[in-house]
Amino acid sequence: MAQTDTRSAQHYDPIDYSAVQRQLDRASRPTFGQRLGDILTQPLSQSERLSLTGRLGVAYTQETNLAITAAATAAYPSKSANPNDVQLSAMVSVNGFFNIRAIGNNYFGTESRHHLQYQISGGTLPIRFWGLGYEAADNNPRTKYTRHDVNGSLRYYFDFGGGLRVGTGADFDFGKAAEFTPEAETYLAASGQTRRSLYTTAIGLGVDLDRRDNPYTSTSGYRIALYGEVRPKALGNFHKTLWHWTIQADYFLSLWRGGVVALDLYGDIWSHSTPWLLWPSAGGDSRMRGYYYGRYTDRKMITAQAELRQTIYGPIGISIWGGVGSLFDRWSDFDASQILPNGGVGLRLASGNRTTLRIDYGFGRHSSGVIINVNEAF
Repeated sequence: MAQTDTRSAQHYDPIDYSAVQRQLDRASRPTFGQRLGDILTQPLSQSERLSLTGRLGVAYTQETNLAITAAATAAYPSKSANPNDVQLSAMVSVNGFFNIRAIGNNYFGTESRHHLQYQISGGTLPIRFWGLGYEAADNNPRTKYTRHDVNGSLRYYFDFGGGLRVGTGADFDFGKAAEFTPEAETYLAASGQTRRSLYTTAIGLGVDLDRRDNPYTSTSGYRIALYGEVRPKALGNFHKTLWHWTIQADYFLSLWRGGVVALDLYGDIWSHSTPWLLWPSAGGDSRMRGYYYGRYTDRKMITAQAELRQTIYGPIGISIWGGVGSLFDRWSDFDASQILPNGGVGLRLASGNRTTLRIDYGFGRHSSGVIINVNEAF
């Protein structure tokens, strides 16, 4: 009888086909970076219904005077309620102001829970100047200088559902002040702020809870947003690390047919060492409307406003608002006697549920002005 030579016999383990399949799936699965690159560079097929739109318009503020605006937007559907889009816009005015801006939004991943926002802008603004701080803005004669800015930001948010998003981001800011009059030189020297140019880079974290029924023309719900960032001295040309917080809380309530009350609380808080080129200012087209942007400026700003919005007939509506604001250097410097009042009235011309022409007249301490823009202030 033949004998089996066990020394030459080979032993084979049974093959786990499910484990092999898992390894193949893992090897073929794109990384997060690859998925992100695909989102930003993937070709658009006709089935994705690429939408290209353009818009020309006018805008007006005290700072820019009458301005011509132009924008082009490329949008294509995402799995979320909002489309992926990229927009290029430009604004130029009769007083020498100009600004060019590119912004984009991409939604990707399961149920489009990943949201990437990015923007870059640059421009020049000849601006009036009273000096720095409340007393200077109240008492100094007006003079002027020219400001140049370049800004960029990248934000990533993850949507947890129910309106809650948490994210992180990075910002880059460059500012330069030039063409000072002799009076402006004196004002700047009196404040101890001699820096004329600055660049900083920020790393931040944010939380956003949005329960509004419509982000463009809200009639009910609320939104609370908090964003904090650090600007390390190693990532800029300023000799100290800076801290910055922005806080926003909005509430909307329908009162009667066509009537909505909107409440807004806002804080823009910088650390005590922050140089003047980064300070917040009262004014603009969203808060403390009617104030000349840059007149009242300091390291910390807190504002509150209430607005009644009423539809009159069809697309025509009106608004009336009142509010207050305060700017100060340190928390211990807050002075109730220096609270700035604000109020105004406005006309609204709606075009669809995403766009509204807004014409506001706002007024406050030593200030008043017209703002022409699109969509609500908040």
